[in-house]
Amino acid sequence: MPALFGSPPPSAIPHDWGVSPCLDLINSHWSDHLGSGASYDRLPVARFRRAFLGRWHLDAGDLDDPQLQSELAHLRALLRNVLEGYASGRPMTESTKRRLEAEMNRAPLALNASLQHRRSGGRRDAVLAEIATSAAQLIAERRTVKVCANPNCSWMFVDESRPGTRRWCNTGVCGSLINVRRYRHAHRD
Repeated sequence: MPALFGSPPPSAIPHDWGVSPCLDLINSHWSDHLGSGASYDRLPVARFRRAFLGRWHLDAGDLDDPQLQSELAHLRALLRNVLEGYASGRPMTESTKRRLEAEMNRAPLALNASLQHRRSGGRRDAVLAEIATSAAQLIAERRTVKVCANPNCSWMFVDESRPGTRRWCNTGVCGSLINVRRYRHAHRD
């Protein structure tokens, strides 16, 4: 079983945020895109947790609660599994579906007359349920979720390009790196 936490990150706040809270949570643990074999984790960093939850207007209460950090790490592992399977076209297993639905329903959802939804239950459960629901929304909306084509990168993203052919999490980083490596390999000697 992989460790829940990697090395401290080079930066507490990402340069690129995702289009969904589930992707930002998943991408809080990533592999070094240069191929060093190192992995980094922003989740143990309070500044990241504050920025991440603030970006998505989520209030989990005590951000230094070790239980919150642990539950976010376990949810992150589940959501990576769910979205990697979805991205590769694999159907979700029944056990994975039950786990995802259990996370989504940690805090029941209620609608008011204005069709605004509100979660009941504890703040932490509501936050975890919202993040889990955001992954199910990507799937239900048939969004094109991809893992970066750089074999050393683990970043996930939604391909919003018109032709749906985006391959890199960031063209200027991973795309450029792989293209330079290909060029150098082709022009060796």
